[in-house]
Amino acid sequence: MSLTMKASVWFVICGVMKDAVDILATPIFTRILTRDQYGIFNVYNSWFQIVKILFTLYLFGEVFNVGLVRFEKDRDRFISATLGFITSSVGIYFLLYVLLHRFIDKIVGLPVYLVLLMFAHILTYVPYHCWIRRERYDYHYRNVVAVSLLYVILQPLLGIIGICFMDIPIDPGQTRVIAAVGIQIIIGIVLYIGMMFSGRTYYSGEYWSYSAKTGVELVPYNLSKVVLNQSDRIMINYFSGSGDTAVYSVAHSAAFVLQAVTEALNGSFIPWLYRKLKSRECVGIHKVVSGLILLVAACVIGIDMIAPEIMRILGKEEYYLGVYCVPALVYSVFLIFVYSLFTNIELFYGKNKYVTAASSVGMIVNIVLNAIFIPRYGFIAAGYTTLIGYLSICIGHFFLMKKCLSDNKLKLRELFDMRVLGTVAIVLLGFTLICGFLYQWNVIRWTMAVIILIIAITYRKKLVEFLRELKE
Repeated sequence: MSLTMKASVWFVICGVMKDAVDILATPIFTRILTRDQYGIFNVYNSWFQIVKILFTLYLFGEVFNVGLVRFEKDRDRFISATLGFITSSVGIYFLLYVLLHRFIDKIVGLPVYLVLLMFAHILTYVPYHCWIRRERYDYHYRNVVAVSLLYVILQPLLGIIGICFMDIPIDPGQTRVIAAVGIQIIIGIVLYIGMMFSGRTYYSGEYWSYSAKTGVELVPYNLSKVVLNQSDRIMINYFSGSGDTAVYSVAHSAAFVLQAVTEALNGSFIPWLYRKLKSRECVGIHKVVSGLILLVAACVIGIDMIAPEIMRILGKEEYYLGVYCVPALVYSVFLIFVYSLFTNIELFYGKNKYVTAASSVGMIVNIVLNAIFIPRYGFIAAGYTTLIGYLSICIGHFFLMKKCLSDNKLKLRELFDMRVLGTVAIVLLGFTLICGFLYQWNVIRWTMAVIILIIAITYRKKLVEFLRELKE
């Protein structure tokens, strides 16, 4: 393999590892913790995912990717200045919390020390992700593999040790939080010091201005992604309690393990795409995009077909009802991947307002639908409100991306084969809607699984040929 291909494969593996390990650890935690205790960890994580956007403007995400290309000759200073900006931002929010902590604590519903831990968590979470993105651009995959293994394995391991073998005088659900966050803080501090030492720049007017302008513009977009992922659990916790939150979280974990794959694929795809767009050499992009879409679609069908078995492995029988959320949530991951392909282009050409507009609409749609349907139909409704929210975002981004290409004198067919994308999206949506019925008739479900397997074996040569083209 070429260095580019080898690095891409390992980056995908590293991206998948965290969620894969979390999934493998879930059956353990659902059995050593009560539903309410398991719910505490998920409530903490839901709030963390939301406030990290507000505190950091998500400057270690899409903004950072574009910055690595734009400031290619001064990356070290750009990275350290970005960390400086985020440090100052988190510090300001911490002072606000000190002044208003009683009011904020009532809203969050977590102990004070877990909220304080969240500030340290955010400040040290960012350096890890900045470092990972930097290493991707230079194809330094060995370093990423080593640190990622340490990062993902110690989190659940320390949690299991803390709950089962140490006499800690706090709620076991809170012990799970402290163990998971503690190792992230240690690794984050080491990487923070290393990158600040390399760049030796805390403040830069140029880079802080770039960060503030683009970060603020993209807050609704980044917040919408998190809100669509996390608001369900926060609102289920509000309307139904932490027990139902735990059940929904297990179903969410079963479905969103695919997101680790899609994010890793997109993360490896972005540097190649941006170099192509920069040189305006768009030949072959649509073939790669179609291949990635078909690959993700196959994963969606696979997870849908074995969702009942996954749920029984991940949790006790009391968690099984969450299986009826899985198809809608898995299709949501497919939609996330598709609209990420659209936003990659919008962000490259600096159309941040396009990204914000489409994402804000989907976020509002999801929250309104949650408020209407969760009290009436319970946590299962949250899966389908999430699907509708992502579908509205995806449609909006498609039209805005199309305009973006037109403005830059590029043709849609050079980047996307709409026949492939449209057919796959429609077929998967139909399959999603019938899955809930299939789970009640295992004979029919397994018959369909065997038929799909036979088709895959029949066309295995074409599959191998496709993978070979994708590699090239």
